[in-house]
Amino acid sequence: MSTANLNVWITDIGDPCHITDKEYFVHIVDCGGNPLEWCGKKYTFLPAECGHLQIDIPPGCYAVLASQGGGYPPFGNLLTHVQVVRANCGDHVCVTLFAPTGHFCGSWFANAVLYYLQTPGVVVLDPKLGNAAVQAVQALLAKIPIDPFTANTVAALAQGPPSTDR
Repeated sequence: MSTANLNVWITDIGDPCHITDKEYFVHIVDCGGNPLEWCGKKYTFLPAECGHLQIDIPPGCYAVLASQGGGYPPFGNLLTHVQVVRANCGDHVCVTLFAPTGHFCGSWFANAVLYYLQTPGVVVLDPKLGNAAVQAVQALLAKIPIDPFTANTVAALAQGPPSTDR
């Protein structure tokens, strides 16, 4: 039998280029969001000390995410972004999970709600409810300090796509 070896690395909060020294719990799920279960083991809440977990998994395509423990079920107080990995027989797969700040998550959530309000047919959203949600999130974000990564990302995307004029 040939498994794949998966190395999961988790970043510091709001810092995609540095690995944390905090403990997280890694969750490996299938493409339907169901926990990987194999050989009598469920691959959720796997301890990742100092932001790292190395584990053998069966070949397949998986979504990998991590959370800090405690607090709010099912994932805890902090959830990383999700990464998709393809692990073939004998592969050594590395994945880095970005731990975003509250400001990053909130700003992207507000933008998602605005998208749903402005794009008919994607999601039926009551405009009063959607606008109230955006206003509430924006009021909250005004109280949360913005981190440099989020500020720079928002500024870059606000410029729009590059000009195609030459």
